[in-house]
Amino acid sequence: MKKVGNDQAGFSVVFDAEARAVRVRAWGFWSADVATAFAKTIVDVCLGTPKGGVLFLDMTGFKPMRDEGQASFGTLMAALPKLGILRAIVTVDNPLTKLQLLRLVTEHGRKDSVEFTSGAADSTDRT
Repeated sequence: MKKVGNDQAGFSVVFDAEARAVRVRAWGFWSADVATAFAKTIVDVCLGTPKGGVLFLDMTGFKPMRDEGQASFGTLMAALPKLGILRAIVTVDNPLTKLQLLRLVTEHGRKDSVEFTSGAADSTDRT
């Protein structure tokens, strides 16, 4: 598992071989450094996984992003086909964050392969 940031703001990413899925957990309000690392870190993990997998993004407890975060999330969305990710599922509980992410997904042409769900995660779960 890779973790960037701290307990207040950051993300973690891990490949779940059994499920053939990359699992990302994001939380808090990111600094520019954390935001910039987001796409690169996830792309690096995805490149080491079999093609045809699923990307799970648990973004409950995640705040709307500044420009750096939006750019990084957009970079990840644009890279999904090259990474062999067939489907992404984003779980989000903040309506403003959901609108922001939905806009970025649409702008990068991934509306058909990205699904949004609502949920509430345990705030102590940072895996």
